[in-house]
Amino acid sequence: MDVLCVGQLCADVLVRPVERLDYGVDTVRVDGIDIRNGGDCLNVALGLSRLGLSVGFSGKVGTDMLGDYLAGVIAESGIDARGLRRTREAGTCACLVLINGKGDRSFFYRGGTNDLFGLEDIDLSLVAEAAVVHVGGTYLLPRLDGAGAAALFSSARSQGKITSMDVTWDTTGRWLSVIEPCLPHLSYFMPSIKEAEQIAGRRDPEGIAAFFLERGVGTVVIKLGDKGCYVKAAGKDGFSTGAFRANVVDTTGAGDSFVAGFLSGIIRGWALERCAALACAVAALNIQKVGATAGLPTFDEARRFMEDQGR
Repeated sequence: MDVLCVGQLCADVLVRPVERLDYGVDTVRVDGIDIRNGGDCLNVALGLSRLGLSVGFSGKVGTDMLGDYLAGVIAESGIDARGLRRTREAGTCACLVLINGKGDRSFFYRGGTNDLFGLEDIDLSLVAEAAVVHVGGTYLLPRLDGAGAAALFSSARSQGKITSMDVTWDTTGRWLSVIEPCLPHLSYFMPSIKEAEQIAGRRDPEGIAAFFLERGVGTVVIKLGDKGCYVKAAGKDGFSTGAFRANVVDTTGAGDSFVAGFLSGIIRGWALERCAALACAVAALNIQKVGATAGLPTFDEARRFMEDQGR
């Protein structure tokens, strides 16, 4: 397989539009309530598959209805599900996503089976089959975060694999202490600017990138939202890539689709500048539909979009 994605998946309940919460009002009408697949790592896996790559997934769901739903999504997408584990110990992870008219969102999260997923649940023979090992959902995988993820990355690097990690918001406030064991084993680290600021204790992308490079990361890719991204590889000059214009409907999954686009370029042997442009294109297309992965483009669609925009 091209990429083995390891980590978080969940069922998202999307409610829109929600401009404010008022507990004094009994009932409020909304335009849409939908159940969709979500979770940082599954979003990336689906994005990679949609972009034409061979993908495997390793994670954990329950034996409940939501677990059946997510297992079905994985199967229908053609993703290798040998690494998917099921348990009766907890319910499948679920997330209530409130979306306003601008596409901004707020999450209400129940960890469920993600809280039980650890290194012992990962079939390490799958690592040998993959060119890239990506972990998504860090800070929401308490049994894998830290030493477990570092051991996985160390094993992958010892086998000559490319390693990649994205993070989500750390509700515990530990930030650097959780992921520091992983950093020396990472080929690519792709946090958002808000997360990166918390981890590094710095505000400028250049300083943040330097912080992670000093700790052994090969290439730092900082997602800047509607400003695009900043990329800095060890020993090379950093550069910025602007975002594409897009009709924003729902930004859920924007960062995950960016990661999928970037890794797709890496697998294809593209230069970092072109990988960044592809990542921005995939994200711009994805946020034009409701749901974390509803707007994911094919590789040809993303490439045509880049060309039409003159990038």
